[in-house]
Amino acid sequence: MVHFSYKFSPSKNYILACSYGPDSMSLFDMLYKAKCRFIVCFVNYHKRKESDQEQKDITAYCKKLGVKLEVLDTKGMKQKGNFQEWAREARYDFFQKNYKKYNAAGVFVAHQQDDLIETFLMQKMRNAHVKEYGLNEISMLRDMIVIRPLLMYTKEDLLNYCRENQVPYSIDMSNFETKYLRNQIRKDVINHLSEIDRENILKEIHDLNMEQEEFVSGLEKRIRIANELEIRELIALDRDEFAEVLMEFVSANSPVHVDLSAGRIQEIRKMCLSQTPNIQMPLADGVSLVKEYDIITLGVDEIDNLKPYSYILNKPGKLSTPEFDVDFTNGAEERKIFPKDYPITIRSPLPGDMVEIGHHICELRRVFIDWKVPTKYRKVWPVFCDKKGKVIYIPRYRKTFVDNHKSTFIIKFTNTKEIKNNG
Repeated sequence: MVHFSYKFSPSKNYILACSYGPDSMSLFDMLYKAKCRFIVCFVNYHKRKESDQEQKDITAYCKKLGVKLEVLDTKGMKQKGNFQEWAREARYDFFQKNYKKYNAAGVFVAHQQDDLIETFLMQKMRNAHVKEYGLNEISMLRDMIVIRPLLMYTKEDLLNYCRENQVPYSIDMSNFETKYLRNQIRKDVINHLSEIDRENILKEIHDLNMEQEEFVSGLEKRIRIANELEIRELIALDRDEFAEVLMEFVSANSPVHVDLSAGRIQEIRKMCLSQTPNIQMPLADGVSLVKEYDIITLGVDEIDNLKPYSYILNKPGKLSTPEFDVDFTNGAEERKIFPKDYPITIRSPLPGDMVEIGHHICELRRVFIDWKVPTKYRKVWPVFCDKKGKVIYIPRYRKTFVDNHKSTFIIKFTNTKEIKNNG
């Protein structure tokens, strides 16, 4: 036997989205028997010949039971674009209006298991990246709490409930048409699912939502401890999550307050999707958002204030400068720096610098591009030259630096933390 188990507040008002179909009328009966205070919201789209009779029937039924009814008659409203999209907007505008009017604590929607599976299959067909696969029992929409307490029940369960409890309802015959994708899925797929098929799909939905939850939680954790974002992960979020993550990232890493408008966030999303590998977008005085290939960082002017430098290390030993620390006391042969090369010069790059990489002579500019060295570092990244002025070593730029050599080289100009170079 289907039963209503959602724990509502008996002192609060709720909105019930009701179409007079078996799903919403089952929920009507459950709410009524549970002594929940609810206001029925019914929309007449005048798209079917039965709609006027359904409005009369729901009006009479609410009057009989003493339940408050609000009706939206769309006859005089101008439809824009796709009917289903327009109808959904009109419907939720109506719900939101009454949500505020009655100071409601939630909107009850009678989505059931068939709707859950249909939604998921449509998401898969569209290859959509979504915040939640299928339908969530409780979600936020337009600042309203939307409650779907019937997701564990099938359409057949609710039809049986109405019959057993003598609850009136009407069947929407347009649901059997194949004009819309959802109706096609309902007719060709949902109606032919076995119990095992249903269980497998429901398990897939559950597993994907668990992965999504772990992904978002992991991303939020990285925002708190890291100073960069992976673009692939960022654009996989829906627009609301994208905005939330971006605002938190900027707030956590910017030395000054940055206002991010909806328009600016949209520009940043376009920047992330751009094929251009290096883009810099000013956000505030001295602060820019920087796209470097597949990552987003927050750039501040501190790095731009570094001047060209040049230092000499006369023999294997230690050297400390504002830009780096070196300890080659025990040699640096693993970096291809040998005693015969001293005195060595450690300097910032110069136009025309060439370096040997894998037995090939390459332009340093080209090497920086191949290594994906952030643009902000390219004018100050250290270059090692032997006593004849030949470039013999360039520290390899990597996102993660772990020094596992006997020699030590620490770069200091990275804004937030030192880099121990690994080769």
